[in-house]
Amino acid sequence: MGIVSLLDTVLTFTFMIPACIIAGAMIYGLDFLAKQEAAEKQISPVAASPGMELSLAELATYDGTTNGKPILVSVMGKVYDVGAGAGLYGTSGQYRAFAGKDITCACAKFNKSSAALLNAKWSGLTEDERKLVKKFEDVFVAKYPVVGNVTDLQNLGACPESDGVAVQADAFSVKLGTDLFAKGHIVATKA
Repeated sequence: MGIVSLLDTVLTFTFMIPACIIAGAMIYGLDFLAKQEAAEKQISPVAASPGMELSLAELATYDGTTNGKPILVSVMGKVYDVGAGAGLYGTSGQYRAFAGKDITCACAKFNKSSAALLNAKWSGLTEDERKLVKKFEDVFVAKYPVVGNVTDLQNLGACPESDGVAVQADAFSVKLGTDLFAKGHIVATKA
């Protein structure tokens, strides 16, 4: 095997690995999108009746797992019918953990991964966190109909306190969320 042949083999191999990785990522992405689209087609959201007065326990039953029931979320105690976003809030959606819950603290801290932020009191939020919640409220008002209120907000759990490095992480998340709104990556438009 000559040096040219060896060099040709090395170069071919060097370019084949990234090409295979890119192709694999594209196939995975297309498969994910196809599954998401299929899941959205299976979801047939039912519209909620306006004027609902729900306890947190009642709100929890509107989580997208029961056919014939709308998917609801609450922000600052206001209940929204997010059925138009069933692909996001339904059982296979990226925000499925939000369905049937008050998500005020999760919005305030720009954190969708901590279950402790769901159904949590928002009385201790910082000014920046309150501003971020207001922006999310504007998004929900623009995209989804308000169908009622949560009646027992006094039963919300405590919003977890951050300390040490977590305080900096919370501040970074809030800044990131605020920047995404400012740059138009999150917009309040009809679903």
